[in-house]
Amino acid sequence: MSAAYSAVPSDLSPDLVRRWEKLRRKEMRREARHRLWASYGHPLRGWRLPVMILGFIVFWPIGLALLGYFYWRSHSMSCNTAGWKAPWTAWKERARETIRGAAGPAYAPSGNIAFDEYREGVLKRLEEERRQLDAQAAEFGDFVRNLRRAKDQEEFDRFMAGRARG
Repeated sequence: MSAAYSAVPSDLSPDLVRRWEKLRRKEMRREARHRLWASYGHPLRGWRLPVMILGFIVFWPIGLALLGYFYWRSHSMSCNTAGWKAPWTAWKERARETIRGAAGPAYAPSGNIAFDEYREGVLKRLEEERRQLDAQAAEFGDFVRNLRRAKDQEEFDRFMAGRARG
């Protein structure tokens, strides 16, 4: 948006200021749409528009289906656009965080003390097993690295010995 549109004249009435702001938002949306279409192209560019019109002429549900398909598949209308987020995304993320926060890592108590103690014991045991498995995986990774290093060293030594002879 140009600088001429960004400043609201100070001598406008409140009603005109609201209109000015509305016009400014409309211009910003239009420019954003044009930037998006410049990078991805209009959803009905090229052959798509004539095909959709022919679909409406032949049988209107075909044209309607093509219109929906073209808009659904275009980058400007899909969730795959990097700069675009669905309006419900923030709400969904807040809901997930609320659920995670309420449940916590060990889950909410069930009200049955014996079951809660049992569950806590099982979760601690599983966590300990997970730590042991992670430690074993790290040891195995070290072993494999040392094995590769020894193999590489052996091949290098053979190469150097062959080079010294030849």
